[in-house]
Amino acid sequence: MSEVLQASSHSRRGFLRLAAGGLGAALVACTPARGATLPVPIAPSGERPQQASPEPTPVPKPVSPAGRFERPVMPGTPWETPLTVTHSGRQGPTVLVLGGVHGNEPGGWLAAEQVATCEPMFGSLLVIPRANRIADRMLERTTTELGDLNRLYPGTPDADLPMARMANAIIEIAREFDARYLLDMHESWVFYAERPQNGTAYLGQTIASGEGPEANTLARELADRANESVGVRRDLFWTRDQLQLPGPVQTPAPVPPGRGGGLTTSSLGVGRYVPGLTPILVEMGQQDQPVERRSELHLIVARALMNSRGML
Repeated sequence: MSEVLQASSHSRRGFLRLAAGGLGAALVACTPARGATLPVPIAPSGERPQQASPEPTPVPKPVSPAGRFERPVMPGTPWETPLTVTHSGRQGPTVLVLGGVHGNEPGGWLAAEQVATCEPMFGSLLVIPRANRIADRMLERTTTELGDLNRLYPGTPDADLPMARMANAIIEIAREFDARYLLDMHESWVFYAERPQNGTAYLGQTIASGEGPEANTLARELADRANESVGVRRDLFWTRDQLQLPGPVQTPAPVPPGRGGGLTTSSLGVGRYVPGLTPILVEMGQQDQPVERRSELHLIVARALMNSRGML
C-alpha cells in the first residue's frame, strides 16, 4: 500500500518595508480625529439617504435538558427502529449517526450501537443503529420491496418503498434536532488503496463528505485525525480524491424518478435538504478484515468527529 500522502505547507516569511508617506499615512488619513463626526452624504435630490436598519441579533436556540431517551422511527410499522437521543444539557453541535443502512454491512450497525452509549459533554448525539432492521436481520444488503435507503433521500412520507419513507423520517429528525453532521457507517469490499479499478465495491477505508458548509474540508480532516489512532498501515483512511486511477471514483449516484418519490440521492446529498448540515459517509473494507476490526475503526472515526467538535 502506498504511503499516506500528507500535504505540507511552508509559510513564506518576509518583511515589507513601507515607503515614507505610504500605507501608514494612508491609514492615518482614513481615520477621523478623536471626537470628530463624519459628515452624512447628501443624496442628489438634496434629501439625506435613509440608513439601513441593523440586522436583528439571532436568538440562540434553547439548549435541550441533559438526558437520554429512546423513541421509535416509523412507529407502528414493520420497519420501526429505535432512535437514541442523548443531550448533554450544554450548547454544542448535534451529530446524527446511522448504522445498518445495508444489512450485509454489520460493522456499521455494531459500531453504531456502541456510539449510542456515548455521553457527550457538549451538544447532542442522535443514533439510529439499525436503519433497515429487516435487511439487517436477513444479512442482505436490502430487498426490492424495501428499496435501497442509501439511494432514496429525501424520500416522502407516503412513498411506496418503505426505505424512501425511512429516508424522509431521517431528514425530519435531522431538521427537528438541528443536526450539524450526519455520519453514515457503511462497508465496501476491496480496500481503496488496493483497488484494481474504480467502483462502489472498491471504497474500503474511505471517508467522503457531501454537500454542506464543511464539504471541502471535513473528509480530509477526519481521515487525518482518525489515522492518528489506526495503528495499522493497511487500515489507514483515505479520501476519494487521493490515489487516483483513470476514470471517475464512483459514488452513489442519483437514480431516475420512481417509487421512491422523485429524483433521489445517497446520504451524501442530505445537506441539500437540511440547512447547515454536512454529511459524512465512511466505508470500511471487508476483504480480509474481521468484523470486529471494522467496527473498531468505525468507532475511531465517530470519536474523531466528536472529539474534534469538543463533544467528548
